[in-house]
Amino acid sequence: MNASRPSSQKPTVIGFPFIIRALIFVGCTVLGIALGYFIPMIAQWASTLPWIPFQGPLKLISSFSGAWVTTIVTSLLGLLAGLWFAEEVIKDTLRVVVSGETIRLEKDGVVQELSFENISMVFLDGKQLVFLGHAGQELARETYEWASERIVSALMGHGYPWSPDGDPYKEQYHRWVQDAPDLPPAVNALLKAREIALQNEDGREAKELRSEVTKHGVVVRDEETRQYWRMQATEPR
Repeated sequence: MNASRPSSQKPTVIGFPFIIRALIFVGCTVLGIALGYFIPMIAQWASTLPWIPFQGPLKLISSFSGAWVTTIVTSLLGLLAGLWFAEEVIKDTLRVVVSGETIRLEKDGVVQELSFENISMVFLDGKQLVFLGHAGQELARETYEWASERIVSALMGHGYPWSPDGDPYKEQYHRWVQDAPDLPPAVNALLKAREIALQNEDGREAKELRSEVTKHGVVVRDEETRQYWRMQATEPR
């Protein structure tokens, strides 16, 4: 399906708006400072419970309870921890920049740019935003739980082909089982390793292994820890 390119317009940015980013930073830093302030008191209380491990460190921390220098230090540590956590939350949320020429995906410090001409279809698969190429291959698949309606509006507004019914290839997937006879041994080995990554909730490793599987002309989608596969060079039914 080929989309017609619309008239030139400014890129659309979808992600946390400034006010939400500010609230995340303020909220996390306030909580961090509060937690840091009360750490000596929490340690003092926990040291009275013999079933809690690390009694030695807890008693050491609780011995400083009431010392203003310690309170300042732990509050500053809490502040830094809050800032770090806020940055991680924002970095872990997909930021999408849509223009008439490209789509830019930013997440976890990684940037991927997709060209308008290389995209044949875009759809949502549950909470995942998926981009397909003209051979049915997946160009990108990223989890996105924030303002999905804005994503749809931006993509359609810039002329990208949107599938309101989801994956056009969904009827062509097969449940993967170990040593699947229709797949080469190299792909089965990758999918076995990927199954372990999914069971261990190692999203980064699972994503990297998905990319390796794609190099063999196989597309993978997940339902929890279950994997489903199809070949790339097929036409949707």
